[in-house]
Amino acid sequence: MDNEYDAIVLGSGVGGCCIAALLAHGGKRVLLAEKRSYLGGRFSTVNRDGYLCATGGLAVPVGRNLEEVCASVGIPSGVKPSTKVGIWLDGTLYDAAEGGFTRRIIREVADSPEEARRVLEALNGAMQDNAPGNDISFRQWLNQYTQNARIHGMFQATISSLLTVNSHELPAGEYFNVIRVISPLTFGFIEGGSLSLWLRMARLVEDAGGTVLTGAAGEHIHVDDGRVAGVRLRYQQQSHDVSAPLVISNLGPTATAGLVEAPWIDPGYRQQLGRMTPTAIMWLHFCSDELLLDYSAVSVGCSRRVNMIDVPSLEAEGVAPAGKHLYTVGAAPLNSLDPEDIKGEFAAVMDDLRDIIPDFDQRCEVLTKTCYRGKWPGFRTVPGSRPTHRTPVENLYNVGDGVCPPGYEGSMGAAKSAQDVFADIRQQESLISV
Repeated sequence: MDNEYDAIVLGSGVGGCCIAALLAHGGKRVLLAEKRSYLGGRFSTVNRDGYLCATGGLAVPVGRNLEEVCASVGIPSGVKPSTKVGIWLDGTLYDAAEGGFTRRIIREVADSPEEARRVLEALNGAMQDNAPGNDISFRQWLNQYTQNARIHGMFQATISSLLTVNSHELPAGEYFNVIRVISPLTFGFIEGGSLSLWLRMARLVEDAGGTVLTGAAGEHIHVDDGRVAGVRLRYQQQSHDVSAPLVISNLGPTATAGLVEAPWIDPGYRQQLGRMTPTAIMWLHFCSDELLLDYSAVSVGCSRRVNMIDVPSLEAEGVAPAGKHLYTVGAAPLNSLDPEDIKGEFAAVMDDLRDIIPDFDQRCEVLTKTCYRGKWPGFRTVPGSRPTHRTPVENLYNVGDGVCPPGYEGSMGAAKSAQDVFADIRQQESLISV
């Protein structure tokens, strides 16, 4: 590690790795510092007995912002699209590979043609010029048109798996902001596990003269007369001061502000950060010798907690031992904003899996169980309550899901935040050169 770089990136989640790669490809010497022992943060993989289990996020929107970043810096994304998609609703599995499946399933599960028409007209109107505000939840909005449990279950599965909140916790307007941006959307899985992509980005940083460190935690962000000047890192049990005219943080807006001396963060910005509410998700991995699902991605509705089951080994090579199968289960606690009794919540997850997969306990082996919450959350905050990527300190930026622009979420939103920061930096440099 040198004493000076063109830019320092704190945290190596999706946003951190993407902005580090973009800056390095743009000719800057970058220091990418990660506190943990591996790159990728809440979108990486760890090896459990030969199975590459996700540390949080897993599915990548095909052809969208993360793959755009990869293309712009000249590295392969390794993303393999999920070609077999299904929806499990109240014991019935529907094929969702073809377009328009939401409308088709609403028509199939509605109690009457009139109910289906009423719901579809409301959805069409909201997507056009009659969108609800954020003063009611999505569940409250949908209840105006139907109380059909299967229709509600389908949307609950989509919302809780995509946005890490329950439908009764999501501001209604935010659902339609997201759908306008992402639709139509195909997800995929990264061959060799998500970590393989972050390692490719790390090599790009190093090939451009930069440095990538794991086990390096940010202790302080230095500010000189309102402009960022560098950071203090804790690395190998020592503190190191490193200078840079650019600092980009993937630690989350609140944690970033906590590393800056109070006078440089104005009260209005702190109030905005105070409105952020981290969400919680539950993540479980299991494996089997036989293939138990014919779909690589299954949305799960009308369950106790489970909202999705992915089978990455069905599409992507190198994520499970030969002849074995890896499954990733996502679930939402009843209260995703302040979950309690995590042991009880996972018991409900296990009951769901026994309902969905006959003889689950005899045919499957659970590899991991994790609840992401608090400082290591599902999302940094509920959609609709995020600050922008800019901070009150000049040349100090945030990236990641905590600063996604409206309508962008998860890995797609984190990559988009890196694209936005990179665009800001390039624009500022062009103005200076003029």
